[in-house]
Amino acid sequence: MRFISLDCGLVPEDTTYVERTTNITYVSDGTHIDSGVARRINVTLRTEFQQQLWNLRSFPDGQRNCYNFNLTKNRRYLIRGFFLYGNYDGLNILPSFDLYIGQTKWTSVSLPEGGNAFMDEIIHVLKQDRLQICLVKTGETTPFISSLELRPLDSNVTYVSQSGSLMLVARLYFSPTPSFIR
Repeated sequence: MRFISLDCGLVPEDTTYVERTTNITYVSDGTHIDSGVARRINVTLRTEFQQQLWNLRSFPDGQRNCYNFNLTKNRRYLIRGFFLYGNYDGLNILPSFDLYIGQTKWTSVSLPEGGNAFMDEIIHVLKQDRLQICLVKTGETTPFISSLELRPLDSNVTYVSQSGSLMLVARLYFSPTPSFIR
């Protein structure tokens, strides 16, 4: 089982590192996409976030920009996208855009007022051995992504779905201590 953890916008393309708080290895997204511009969040925000959110890839050109993966047909994957605006463009305008899996809309990314970040995840069953995750421009703002993670799920993990995908609605964890859980 191979996890894919992409730090979007990380350059150069062959860069790899281990995020110290989670011990997860991140690689550059450059081998999975051939469009977009590598950018960085405002330096003053970096101490507040994990390293995989310091960079991002923005897509000022084109209506639809897609990541491409070769994976395993009929396998379930947990797919998670992180979006940290961090005023990377100096415009201080929170972007909104759509996220697609292939030709099917996954979700609309809309950062909350007063917020900087958005995360969404879905459990998706692959119908073929290829996967496209696309950012689609829906208005005047520029789509972007900070990190993208794909986790193959064990075949004994049972999720029943009529459509083949399950979206995250909420995840709650009540802990007696303020610990970071991944």
